[in-house]
Amino acid sequence: MSYPRAFLFFLLSVFYVQTAKAVDDQYIVDISQINSSQHLASEALIYHDPLHLLSADSVLKNIGIYEQVFKEDEDIPYMGFTTSTYWMKLPIENTASVKKTFYIQLVRPLTNKVRLHVFNQQNEKIVTLAGGDQLPFKDRIYQHREFIFPFTFKAKTRYTLVVETTSDGEILKLPIKFWTVNDFTQFTSKENFYLGLYYGTFILVVILFSFFGIALKQKVYLYFVSYVFFLGLFQFSLDGMAYQFFWPKNPWLGNHAILILAATSLFCMLMYIRLILDFKLQSKWYQRVYYFFVALGVICLALSFTEGPIYSLIFPVLNALSLFIIFYVILGIILRYKLGKHPDPSISIAFAFLCLGAIFFILSNVNIIPNEFLANNALKLGSGAEVTFLSLAMASRYRRTQNEKIEAQKEANKRLEEINALKSEQTERLEQQVKERTQEVVLKNEQLSEQNKEIINSINYAKRLQDAILPSDKVFIHLFKDSSVLYLPKDIVSGDFYWIEETEDRIFFAVADCTGHGVPGAMVSVLGHNSLNRCIKEYNLTDPGKILDSVTELVVNTLSKKGMKVNDGMDISLCVWDKKDRLYFAGAYNPIYLLRNEELIEYKADKQPIGRYDNSKPFTTKIINLEKGDSFYLFSDGYADQFGGPRGKKLKYANFKKYLLELNHLSSTKIKDNLHERFTEWRANEAQIDDVCVMNVKF
Repeated sequence: MSYPRAFLFFLLSVFYVQTAKAVDDQYIVDISQINSSQHLASEALIYHDPLHLLSADSVLKNIGIYEQVFKEDEDIPYMGFTTSTYWMKLPIENTASVKKTFYIQLVRPLTNKVRLHVFNQQNEKIVTLAGGDQLPFKDRIYQHREFIFPFTFKAKTRYTLVVETTSDGEILKLPIKFWTVNDFTQFTSKENFYLGLYYGTFILVVILFSFFGIALKQKVYLYFVSYVFFLGLFQFSLDGMAYQFFWPKNPWLGNHAILILAATSLFCMLMYIRLILDFKLQSKWYQRVYYFFVALGVICLALSFTEGPIYSLIFPVLNALSLFIIFYVILGIILRYKLGKHPDPSISIAFAFLCLGAIFFILSNVNIIPNEFLANNALKLGSGAEVTFLSLAMASRYRRTQNEKIEAQKEANKRLEEINALKSEQTERLEQQVKERTQEVVLKNEQLSEQNKEIINSINYAKRLQDAILPSDKVFIHLFKDSSVLYLPKDIVSGDFYWIEETEDRIFFAVADCTGHGVPGAMVSVLGHNSLNRCIKEYNLTDPGKILDSVTELVVNTLSKKGMKVNDGMDISLCVWDKKDRLYFAGAYNPIYLLRNEELIEYKADKQPIGRYDNSKPFTTKIINLEKGDSFYLFSDGYADQFGGPRGKKLKYANFKKYLLELNHLSSTKIKDNLHERFTEWRANEAQIDDVCVMNVKF
C-alpha cells in the first residue's frame, strides 16, 4: 500500500472508531423460529464501502475504512444505481436443540459479485460462499437463477453472517431472506409455472405474428415481432434465466446482456411505433423528438459494450430514457386522437398498462412503495398486458387487411366477369374468321362455378383451334433436314406462335410473341397468323421487310375498327429461305441467332413492334449467305425472362446463349429436349411467367 493511502486508512480508522464501538451491540436474530420464510435485512448492519477497501474480517470486527454504517427498516434495502461495495453483518443464533437447514436468498439476479462469509461464535470463518454473474453459472453453490446459498446451522450455536455485494452500476438491493427447504421448493414450483405462462405468451406471439408477417410481407409485423422477442429476452435476462440457460459460460455477456437487450428492445419499439402511429400525420417536432430518441438508443446500445464508469452511467440513463419513451408514445396516441385519427383502442390500453407497470416497478424498486411483489412483477405484469393488447391490435390489423383483400377480390372477380364476357365476344369473332364454330359458354341462369367450367372448356377448345393452325412436325421434317420447335405455353392457350409456309421457290418461317399471354395473346396470334398468310398468298410478297410492313398495316386496321384504337400487336422474327444459299431476315424487336463454327452471331431486329407505333418506319431486310452446318435460332423472350435458379432471378440471354453454344452440336430434336429439361430445372418451383417458343433450323 502506498504511503498516502496508508495515511488515509489510519486517519479514517481513527475517525470511525466511535462508530465501530456503537455497532458492537447488535441484536441477535433467533432463526429457530422461522417455519417458512422471513426477511432479515432490516436486522443487519450495512457498511458502505465505495473504495472497496474493507474485508469480511474488518466488517466482523468493525475495523476499517467505510463511509457510513446504518440500518434500514425495509425488508429489501435499496442502494440505488451504484458501483460501490456494500457489506451486511447479521448475528444469528439457532436456539433449537436440532440443526436447521435454510436456503439464504441474497441480492438481485443481476448483481456482479456476492459472497456470503459465515463466522462462528469465536469469530472464526467457517466458509465463504461465492456467487454473482461474474462467475460462470456452473460455479454457483445452488443451480438457480437467484443467488441461493444453502447452509445448515448447528443446534444451540451462534453465527455471524457477513454479506459482501458489488454492482457494476445497476440498481443494488440487499435482501437477506431465509427459506425453509420445503417452502422454497413449493415457491419455486409455483413461480416457474407463472413464469412459464408469461414467457409462453411471448413465444406464442412471436411465432404467430411471424407467420402473419411472412404471409402479408408488411414491415410492421417484423418490427412488432422483433420488439416482443427482444422485450421477452430482456425480461428473461432480468430474471437471471438467460444467464442460466442461454450463456451460462459467458460472464461478460451475463453482465452486459441486460443493457444490450434493453437498448435493442427500445429501438425495436420505436421502429414499430413509427408505423403504428403513422408519423406522417404527426407534427414535425414530434418526428424530430423521435429521431432524437433513436439516436440516444443507438448511442446507449453502443456504450453497452464498454466497461468502466461510462458503462455504469448507462444504467440510469437507459432507465430514464425508457420511461421518457413510454410517455412519448402515450403523447403520440393523444395527438392522434386530437387529429381525429383514432388508433386501435388496444394500442392505447397496451401502453397505458406498460406505463403503469414501469411506474410501479420504479416506485417499488426505490422503496417508495415497499412491496416485494410489485418490485419483482410490476414490469412483468405491465409488459405482459402490453404484449397481449398489442397482439389484439395486430390481430385486428390483420383482420382488416384480410377484409380489404376480400373486398378487392370481389371487385377483381367483378372485373374478371366483364373481361370474360369480352373474351367470349372476341373468341366468337375469331371463330368466324377461321370458319370454325364454338359453343356458347355463358348461360344467364347458371351459377358461377358452372360458368368457370364452361369458360375453361371454351379455352381448351380455343387451344385445339390454335394447335390446328400451327405447323405440324411433319411439315418441318418435309421442309428442313434438321429442325425442331420448343413450344411451352404459359396458360392453356399461348400468345407465342410459330409459322411456316412454302411457295414454289421459297420457304417462309417465323416465331412471334404477341401482346400478353393466355386468351388475349392467342387472339392476337391468330390475327398475326392470318396476316402472314395473306401477305404470302394474296399479296405475293417475298421480301421479309415488306411482309412485316404489310402485316403491321393489317393488324392496325383490324384492331382500329369502330373508332377504337388498340395498341396490341406482336414482336416477330421472320426468315425467308430461297432454297439455295441465301437467307433473308427481318424482325420486329426479336433478333435471330446464327451458330457457325462454334460461334454465336446475333442479327438484330428493328426496334419497333408489329402494331400501332408512333415513330413507325419501314422494316429492313438483312441478307445472310449460308454455309454448311449453319444453325439458326428464332425465339420469343419467354425462355430468357423466366425466374428461377438458386436466387429466384431471371435466366437472362447470357445463359440462354451459353445453352445454345453447349447444345448446338446435337441434333435439333435433342437440342429441343435439352432446352426443355434445363428450363424445367431452372424454373424449379417458380411459376412460368410467359409463353416460350424456340425454333431451330439447321442447314
